[in-house]
Amino acid sequence: MSAGARTALLSVDKLVKRFPLHGGLLQRVTGYVHAVDGVSFDVGKGETLGLVGESGCGKSTVGKTVLKLHEPTSGSIRLMDKDIADLGPRQMRQYRKAIQTIFQDPFSSLNPRMKAGTIVGEPLSIHGLASGRRKVDMVAEIFEKVGLRADHMERYPHEFSGGQRQRLSIARALVVCPELIIADEPVSALDVSIQASVINLLIRLQKEMGLSFLFISHDISVIEHVSHRVAVMYLGRIVEIADRPKVFAVPRHPYTEALLSAVPVPDPSVRKKKRILLTGEVPSPIKPPAGCHFHTRCPLVEERCKREAPALREVSPGHFAACHLR
Repeated sequence: MSAGARTALLSVDKLVKRFPLHGGLLQRVTGYVHAVDGVSFDVGKGETLGLVGESGCGKSTVGKTVLKLHEPTSGSIRLMDKDIADLGPRQMRQYRKAIQTIFQDPFSSLNPRMKAGTIVGEPLSIHGLASGRRKVDMVAEIFEKVGLRADHMERYPHEFSGGQRQRLSIARALVVCPELIIADEPVSALDVSIQASVINLLIRLQKEMGLSFLFISHDISVIEHVSHRVAVMYLGRIVEIADRPKVFAVPRHPYTEALLSAVPVPDPSVRKKKRILLTGEVPSPIKPPAGCHFHTRCPLVEERCKREAPALREVSPGHFAACHLR
């Protein structure tokens, strides 16, 4: 998982996030939701790490915890070689400029009472980067960069289409020239016809600005298109992580194999691998199973899998998988 020859901009080690459950007359803690359970990964400079998995696996919680929107239960989050896991709101302020986010819903994440130019220019004022005419010019420049016109600055969010609103969210994230973008399902709320244009915009901006992305999505086809490396997550744990070609050509974890077998192939002349059907439901994160979290649905399960949690180990150069049988 190490960045190796890459320079790691973000390094997450053994990250845990548990949400307490309260019940009874006195609202005492009766249990925990094990949303993130010992996750480790890094993101290199200029790299996109795709984080993929089923809904409810904890991938969005990873993104929000890295952003410090959720406080981690334990583990370290090193941003530009500084551990920010235990920093308070005031101490985090100096790092906010370096790490920005693009949320899933481009409408609910924008203030409907503010004009587009004010929304995008607000981070410049908060971080003391520009004011007056200089701020207006910087906002107009970033509007042009994301495919919006300067005269759009006077519009309100409801006057934009869904794709334009997401471009507005991208402009707001980029206006302070961050190092890292946490993109949490940035195209899943958009019409399929405009998803590709937004994804290609992000790829182009990454090349132009040297950005790094933690790209979170349940859509494995999107992850394949945008990512340099891919991390596959299941029930709070990363079960496989490697360069994109390795994950898609030679998956080493049974869950990854099942995910890839479910991807439809549009060309009927291409022979598709046999579909792997997983039985049963995803276990509850309130009471995850012992041993390997995937053992309740795994077609290869053995007794050892039910007792021992497999470590994420290097099964081939640069390819890590958490499976006793691989």
